[in-house]
Amino acid sequence: MMTVETREETRILGLQKWVGKVMEKQRRNPEQSRAKVTCDAILTAAAQVLERGGDAAFTTNRIAERAGVSIGSVYQYFANKDDILVALAEREEATLLTDNGLRDLSSARRESALRLGLRSYINLLPNCPTARVKALETVLERRGPEGVAAETDRRFSEFDAFRSLSSSDRFVLSRAITGVVQSAVREQRADLHSRAFEDSLVSLVRGFLKMQAGTASAERG
Repeated sequence: MMTVETREETRILGLQKWVGKVMEKQRRNPEQSRAKVTCDAILTAAAQVLERGGDAAFTTNRIAERAGVSIGSVYQYFANKDDILVALAEREEATLLTDNGLRDLSSARRESALRLGLRSYINLLPNCPTARVKALETVLERRGPEGVAAETDRRFSEFDAFRSLSSSDRFVLSRAITGVVQSAVREQRADLHSRAFEDSLVSLVRGFLKMQAGTASAERG
């Protein structure tokens, strides 16, 4: 059974590789550990403010207060609230494990890399569904359809399970996965982090991969 501890352990492993990607998109590129801690505190505070007070409470003053920093520190790294939301989303995206990371974790956990990868995607911002919706909407608006498509394609092309698929098959499967999870996020489904939801998504992906493998084998025969 998937526990809170299991989800957090997977998430912590991903957080260990959070480095300069988020910082490159910010107004100032912090070089010192203290500055990185400040940025992280601001992003965490933003998610908490949104979760507790919604849009009405989501101001840079409230974020600064929650983070325990000055308003000047917030603007030192972020031009506006949208920049904060995009950086929050990118910080979470950076916790997604790579193909090699999933294989290593799979050996240690005795769970499939596919399941672990889907779980890490499902569990982005697990305790902040409102913030996740807002960050998702802001990223989609900021990147635009082409940017979102390019990022999705890049991520899915990195994994062995999807690399052998045709372009059309990879498109269909990747959008099925992201579409299901994003819809669940927007609708704030109570079962998003349940084992039942995870099992259903794993079955969807495995079924598709098995069907396509069978089709390819039949065509070769």
